[in-house]
Amino acid sequence: MVAAATLCPAVYATEAAEAPEAEAEAVAEAAAEAAPQQSDVEKVLAKMPKISGYLQTGWNFTSDKNKSTSSFQAKRLRLIMDGNVGPKVAFRLQIEAFNGIKGSTNGNGQKNIQVMDAFATYTVSPAFKVRAGQFYTPLGYENYDISPATLETVDFSNIVYRIACRNPYEYNLVDYGRDLGVMFMGDLGDSGKGFKYFHYDVAVTNGSIPCKDDPNNTKDIYVSATIRPFKNFNIKGTFNWGEYSSQALAGGTGAVAPTGVNKYNPMTRCVVGAWYNDPNGLDVRGEYGFMKSKVDGNKVVDENGAYALVGYHAGKFLPLVRWDMYKDKMNETAAGNNYNRILVGLTYQPISNVKVQLNYGHYMYDEDKTGLKSSEQVQLMGLFKF
Repeated sequence: MVAAATLCPAVYATEAAEAPEAEAEAVAEAAAEAAPQQSDVEKVLAKMPKISGYLQTGWNFTSDKNKSTSSFQAKRLRLIMDGNVGPKVAFRLQIEAFNGIKGSTNGNGQKNIQVMDAFATYTVSPAFKVRAGQFYTPLGYENYDISPATLETVDFSNIVYRIACRNPYEYNLVDYGRDLGVMFMGDLGDSGKGFKYFHYDVAVTNGSIPCKDDPNNTKDIYVSATIRPFKNFNIKGTFNWGEYSSQALAGGTGAVAPTGVNKYNPMTRCVVGAWYNDPNGLDVRGEYGFMKSKVDGNKVVDENGAYALVGYHAGKFLPLVRWDMYKDKMNETAAGNNYNRILVGLTYQPISNVKVQLNYGHYMYDEDKTGLKSSEQVQLMGLFKF
């Protein structure tokens, strides 16, 4: 019929006017015949989850008045699987193959495999989604809105490492900022310019170590709101409250109140910040966070930190500078917990799946309390996505 229409347009036009449904059917049949037929293997592959990931590896050098270290590092090897369980249900699994958390390495101190994410998300509408499983909590930009693959620097600030990815009671060392639970989230207010004015997250989680059951009966509560008044700019605030058990694990001993071990030590965490990021220009972000706990009127946890980052997207290059600080008022003699740092960096991204980052960091400590005045760090890392 299509060939006849080409040779006899006048006749075809008359038939089409008299029987439009027949014409539509004929066109659909012709398109179906012309479309390439999928093999059984191709049909199976089309239904399989998408597999992606990235490797971050390179060289790290640190130096202070007492010692220096120089080592090649495999910082991260993430394997990610994304798929659809149904029309409105998506699933994600993310594995970290170079987990080096103290206490979780093998007997020789070698890194091992760790489940990062294992969650399903049910989308009722863009304004209301439900997520269940083990997921990253919405505490701050760097733990929720940014990943190592999109971070401007090699390492995150201590807003992430000591507040979002660490619980002084449950696990007193850096973890991954993940937890088991359920989260409700959504975007509201269509700007008509490709973004929503408001995003929210409300989560109820164990408040314990990822991949482990909750040791007490209370749950963590997270409430987070992001306001986007105009394109490329937003303001975010997150509040977290929970009660925790003091634990002594292979990775580190949890904080203990002066009155003794308690399964229900209360603690609050809060992070607020602002971010302007033009993909073809200025990138400015800053955050402040604190973590506090009192048990029977006695302070057990009292920490706060902040950072400010300024960079500029200049084609394939992103030069930047970042200041960050951290204070642990319950452990003021630990240099690693109390410092100011100036970081100067340059990211080069020759293609979308590859970036090379050179970072220099100068740490400044309170010499009167630690005996250590400063230290230096140089990192040269490549990140390769697939």
